[in-house]
Amino acid sequence: MLTVSVLSLVLSAPAQTSAPTWLKDYDKATQQAVKEKKDLVIVFQEDGDLNDVLSDPTINKQLKKRFVCLRLPVDYKYDGKRLMDAPALSDMMGKPGLAIVSMHDEQLPTHWQVISAHPLVPSRYRWVPSFGVEQMQVVLDLPKTATLSQRSMIYAVSVHPEGPQSVYGECHANFLAHAESHSRRQASSQNMHHANLGAVMGRLGVSSASEVVATSWGRVVGGESVLEASYSCIDGWRHSAGHWRSVSGRQRYFGYDIAQGNNGTWYGTGIFGN
Repeated sequence: MLTVSVLSLVLSAPAQTSAPTWLKDYDKATQQAVKEKKDLVIVFQEDGDLNDVLSDPTINKQLKKRFVCLRLPVDYKYDGKRLMDAPALSDMMGKPGLAIVSMHDEQLPTHWQVISAHPLVPSRYRWVPSFGVEQMQVVLDLPKTATLSQRSMIYAVSVHPEGPQSVYGECHANFLAHAESHSRRQASSQNMHHANLGAVMGRLGVSSASEVVATSWGRVVGGESVLEASYSCIDGWRHSAGHWRSVSGRQRYFGYDIAQGNNGTWYGTGIFGN
């Protein structure tokens, strides 16, 4: 009876989601990520930042399955220099928070590059939510092959409180490529303008397409991170009925990107097809 009772208790106990292993050495973490073909999540902490997010069972499950995890203090040093001061981590602004490095595919142009940067700093835009479990979920679900600027724009749309529907379509490689090239074109000329969609629809593989463009407040406020500049563009689109119809509407395909001009202003592009 005792054996049966113990077995019954074991079988009826709720399943426990084991937490991922959090490494504490940069070299070991990067080597493991390359070996296992997983992206690297780096949490820079100060006074237990993000502990509440990292204790969520759903987040733990995804981290354990899909990522190599590295937890470091903000002042962690690598080769005698503070890791946070590396140019690749400039969008972390030297603050606690989360960064993701693309390491799952050495053939990608983003290999060994930071593809998400979420410093725990407030935005000037009131609608931007604090970084919590829901926001972490969005970050983990962003397209794996997209760049930092593309993922930042998609994240900014995704966390808008009105729930824009464009990001629920297919994030298509051709649409990302157009958003990238047109954002860079605008940044190079320091001039916001639309592309000739009639000339590119064949390359996009659709019979109908629409596009939204925007500039950030970089020239005025200066020093915007790519994420804050993305919020700026989305905020601009929200205040234009025509632009917001495209951003908030359900789309079959979509792509977003943003690029910074020499004038400090960022130029954003959203492209959609049905």
